[in-house]
Amino acid sequence: MGNAAEAANERIIDTLGMARRAGKLAVGQDKVLASLRKREPLVAVVTNDCSGSVLRSLNAGAARGEVRILVLKNVDRTVLGKRLGVGSAQVAALPCGGGFAEKVLSLYYRSDADEQNQSV
Repeated sequence: MGNAAEAANERIIDTLGMARRAGKLAVGQDKVLASLRKREPLVAVVTNDCSGSVLRSLNAGAARGEVRILVLKNVDRTVLGKRLGVGSAQVAALPCGGGFAEKVLSLYYRSDADEQNQSV
């Protein structure tokens, strides 16, 4: 992963931290899956070591159009959890349509495009 993608991951995690302080972030599988069961549209950020069962639940929501899943490459649950002030976290989610979600999406897709351009 290039420096641009690593920098984007840092900015994404920083944005998640701001959202948490603002009370807009669900952290951890229990809170995220509870939001998903309520059919709340979400942007979910998962670590590269996210469990299969959590991914299956999120993918089911994605198939219904209720969740967008963003995988942070080279970020594991310990790193994400520590940066968000919890022991470990394999998933965090924001409500769709808010400013934090839009910022995370733009950072994620911009870094993905940058990474593809660098590999050409």
